[in-house]
Amino acid sequence: MSWQGFLASREELLRSLSLPILSAVVRKDTSSPIFHGCYDWHSAVHGLYSLYAIYQRTGDDLYLEAAQQVALQELVADELRHMASVVGDSENPYGFAWMLALAIRQKQATGECGLCPLAEYAANRIVQLVEELNDETAFTLATVDKHPNLSFGLIHLALWARHMGAPDLHEVAARAVRRWLLDPRLDRALPVAADTTDVSEFMPPRLMRLAAIACVLGSDETSYLQRHMPARFTVAPLTTPTTVHAAGVNFFRAFALLHLYRATGLPRLRENVARLVLYQVKRPDLWRTADYDHRHWIAQIGVRVIDDSYEAE
Repeated sequence: MSWQGFLASREELLRSLSLPILSAVVRKDTSSPIFHGCYDWHSAVHGLYSLYAIYQRTGDDLYLEAAQQVALQELVADELRHMASVVGDSENPYGFAWMLALAIRQKQATGECGLCPLAEYAANRIVQLVEELNDETAFTLATVDKHPNLSFGLIHLALWARHMGAPDLHEVAARAVRRWLLDPRLDRALPVAADTTDVSEFMPPRLMRLAAIACVLGSDETSYLQRHMPARFTVAPLTTPTTVHAAGVNFFRAFALLHLYRATGLPRLRENVARLVLYQVKRPDLWRTADYDHRHWIAQIGVRVIDDSYEAE
């Protein structure tokens, strides 16, 4: 199916992916006052994001009502204390990045941002992380293929800055991208072709690095992005993941490719996004089964890519 076919099927795809999300976010399996489902804090954050996103794109009140059952305003102060005391550094930048995406989506979907105090805390923590980087730690975080990935955090810091109309904050992200992600050492350490093969983790650091350059610096670096993607570059779906986390890599690769498409306008990139998403959704064994392994998190990443695609038409 082409990109146009993907666009036409988005509401159906979102409703399919919503099923494990609806059942997961309302559970109480952690100590977080608000984000107490999905086994871990960050998955509960992107679970709630997904409900607001699906509501915004479908107009179905079912998803808004489910979100509002969890995002109770009277619990925000308690959640802020939980973030400062229990969550701590363990969710910086990945979980905190998702908190920024969640607050943006809540505001856009409802006109209100009751979770904004949590997002402001998360943004400050990401800024602190960025400002404390050195050559060694920046290189490590840029090349990591798991939650601490620097590129993923910088994408969301820039998105939050734009949402808030905060040019100074956006410049923090831009300076970090120029200093740390344009490091020539990463050209050698992160060849983009390596994000087309079998992996053991979910985060594609090579594609995500280029996505961060695209998202934060935009058209200023279009030529750089095109130079770092071979003419016939394509990412085939990973069909037989060998680890739990690898089962989610198709959606994360699609997320990065969509940012690259928005910056470069290359049609082959959006076609690749459609191919990855449609393949993964048609494989419910990779997102709807095995509650702890797949069901509690992977569908939510698919929702993110589909939601973002509305901004890329």
